Order: sequence, then structure tokens, then C-alpha cells
Amino acid sequence: MKAIEITDIPKEVLKEYGVLYNLTDTGIPTNNTHFSSGEGYIDSCTDHSVIDTVGTLGYTLGSPAPFVCSEMERHLHSEEAQIPAGEPICLCLAKASDNPPKPENIIPVIIRPGYVFVLHRAIWHSASHGLYEPTYYYWLCWAYKNEPTVWKTINGDPVSVEVE
Repeated sequence: MKAIEITDIPKEVLKEYGVLYNLTDTGIPTNNTHFSSGEGYIDSCTDHSVIDTVGTLGYTLGSPAPFVCSEMERHLHSEEAQIPAGEPICLCLAKASDNPPKPENIIPVIIRPGYVFVLHRAIWHSASHGLYEPTYYYWLCWAYKNEPTVWKTINGDPVSVEVE
């Protein structure tokens, strides 16, 4: 089993897999959000629709790292947004391809609170996990009855994902 460490991935690398939005006024500037404030509030929003289809909002509890990634899914019919619900999350990504990825092509990424990461269509991804404890996250994707999404076993040995 190959072991890989979770690290912050530069936004330039993430562009290959999706779009990163920073809804905070600190950290990595992504230049695709707007900020405003008024009496008693500070506000931020994306500069356009988050996903390219209608969306279903989900709320999932992911187990903590370390975790084993042995299968991944992809969506050919929709983008998918991953949104931490207060604590950082980690998920594994691999580039779009007809077949499930090989272990050496899988990278784990961290999505921090206040950020949204939207996966491009057909990007292979695992479920999200907490870094240190079970963690909730939201996802936004076009999910419907009989959705054509199938989890596939990766092409090789499972990957052990560990916190650095």
C-alpha cells in the first residue's frame, strides 16, 4: 500500500482539477469572489454560479485521517462543490480519464473552512475526510434518482492517506 501525506496544494495545481473560491478576506486570494459589509455583517459571494448545473445540497460526515483510498467516483453530468462545515477536509483527486486512476496519479488536497473547491466534470475523487476527527462537509452536485455515478476501485493497491 502506497502512503501519501496530505499537504496544502498550490492553487495553480488545483486549477487542473477544479476551481478554488476563497470566501474569507485572508489566505490565498482567488480573485473570483466579492466582499461587502454593513452594519453588523461582513459578506462574501462567488462571482458566478458555483456549479454548471442545477444542484442538490448534501451534508456528509467523513471519517478522520489517516484513511485508505481504495475507490473513487467521478461525475460526467455535473461539477461538484466541496465545502467544509467548520473544520478542514481532505479528499483525493485524480485527473479525468476513462479508467480509474493508478495510485501514483492520486493526490490528497486540503480544503480549509471559508474555501469552496469545485471539481471539474469527470475528475476522479474520493469522499472527503476530516484531518483530525470525524468532520462534516457540504457538497453541491446534480444528484437525482438513478444518478449515473459509480464508485470504482482504483487501478492498483489502495493508497494510505496520512496527515503530515
